[in-house]
Amino acid sequence: MVAPVSGKETFTSLPAPLPSMPLPQLPSTSHLPQAKPAAITLPETEALRWAQALVATYRPRWRINLTRGVDPSLKGEGYAVTVEPNNQVTIEAKTNVGWLYGLLDLAERLQWREPIPAQWRWSPPLAERGLIVENPEWLMKAPRSQEALKNLLRERLKELAWWRFNTLVIKCYGNEANLSRVLNILNQMAPDYGVKVSVWAKVLSPVLQTWLQQGGQVVTEIPTQGNFITVTNDLDLVANQIAQGKVAGFKSQLVAPSIPSTVLQFKRNREKLVLVIGLDEAYREVFWFDPAWAHQLVRSVADAGLSGLWVTVASVPSTWAISAFAKAFKTPNADGEAIWINRWAKQGHQADKWLLLFREASRIVPEILWLGVFPQPQYGSSLKSFFVAQPIDSSWGFKVLSVPEALKLVRRPDDRTTLTADEVARRLEQRASSVWALAAQLPEPAASDWKIAKRLALLNSWLGQFYANKIDAALAWGRFEEGDQTAGQECLLHLAKSVKAWEQVVNIASTIYRPNNRWALRLPEWRRELAEYQAIIARAMP
Repeated sequence: MVAPVSGKETFTSLPAPLPSMPLPQLPSTSHLPQAKPAAITLPETEALRWAQALVATYRPRWRINLTRGVDPSLKGEGYAVTVEPNNQVTIEAKTNVGWLYGLLDLAERLQWREPIPAQWRWSPPLAERGLIVENPEWLMKAPRSQEALKNLLRERLKELAWWRFNTLVIKCYGNEANLSRVLNILNQMAPDYGVKVSVWAKVLSPVLQTWLQQGGQVVTEIPTQGNFITVTNDLDLVANQIAQGKVAGFKSQLVAPSIPSTVLQFKRNREKLVLVIGLDEAYREVFWFDPAWAHQLVRSVADAGLSGLWVTVASVPSTWAISAFAKAFKTPNADGEAIWINRWAKQGHQADKWLLLFREASRIVPEILWLGVFPQPQYGSSLKSFFVAQPIDSSWGFKVLSVPEALKLVRRPDDRTTLTADEVARRLEQRASSVWALAAQLPEPAASDWKIAKRLALLNSWLGQFYANKIDAALAWGRFEEGDQTAGQECLLHLAKSVKAWEQVVNIASTIYRPNNRWALRLPEWRRELAEYQAIIARAMP
């Protein structure tokens, strides 16, 4: 285990709040030619009042002019901002949502003390930018007071607008006692924040039937007539839906920052297809924050001409993954890592090392997923599972050979897009070592979410080491079964190392998830597995 480092660092949470802080003077400005927009009367919506108040936190003397755009290149949610030297700021947009996003963009730049250009504009890279929330607490344990519930939901809508998510997908059973209250409030408030609401439910309850009658949208995994979106991992079903001109979602766990060729085979009606990416099953209770991958994925979806991207997040802390995608929506063509390095560096921290730590830790779980050993590999896999696993196929632009396939190789494939199981093991081992080395160089954070992030990065690293040892054990066991007597002891050595790695996982998890430590429940299983193979190999030895 990595020895603790003395000293503490204090960090801004992600997504960062809007604290008061001294700001530098604006640089001198120059102007680009622009069509003169038509002046309008300021609309009285709570979302715009909130966003203007955020800007006023930093620039109370600024006068914000909201104008209706005449520029034909400005689309629905887009905006153009002009900052003039006499405390005048003009935000040109064609919709209230465009104004809202322009104000929030301005507030975020001021918050982070970033240079304020004389003029800039933004258009959404994707039409659909959805966040899936699974059984949210505000649905399962809603406040009794209607006003308290309204305030709670208002804060959630503010977060979505700040992050630029324009679709909230509530994933639930469908007959929750508070569902009707929640939907009625969201139906009134969400449009002001540029958010539409969909419900992904297991049952079409009377509440959801009423929701549909009111024009609401429901997500289903089985095609149904009406205002439904079908979300599935069945490509034939997706093809059938979009051929009929219906919106459909293709769901997949995050294994690479790209779109599989099986999805790109759809040459027509791609604008009806939403990519639904899961940071849930395999990522539940583990860490993920990889801005480079988030930016790559958003660009890939945009370049492919898909309708958009929905993200479901169960990684921890969840706001970290959400904010990585949020920044990709805001600046899809920027260097995702450079943005965070620049921001964290302003707080006086070792930004490059922290980001490298988080990147290495975040890429461990996807590489475990490449092996195809278990739906939730973060909770471990047995040695036997490696012999029936179905690794990632070539539709992702590369493929992984399983343990049985690797055992049959005479020499390594010449194709550089093919990885063998033992090469995946070495990648996992290398990433784990990088995390340990970086963690040893970084002080213990004072902020609670950063403290958890660092611990979870270490948890990921020991998961990687566990799988590296398990792969090596499986390969050795395969050789032992083929008659190589010396491979038996090698198998036991790697199995023993995998148990030691899992003990480290349990130790770290116990500092975060006590008493609900799912990793601790698996430790006896791995110890029994080691004893089982020790007995088998002992009996087979002469």
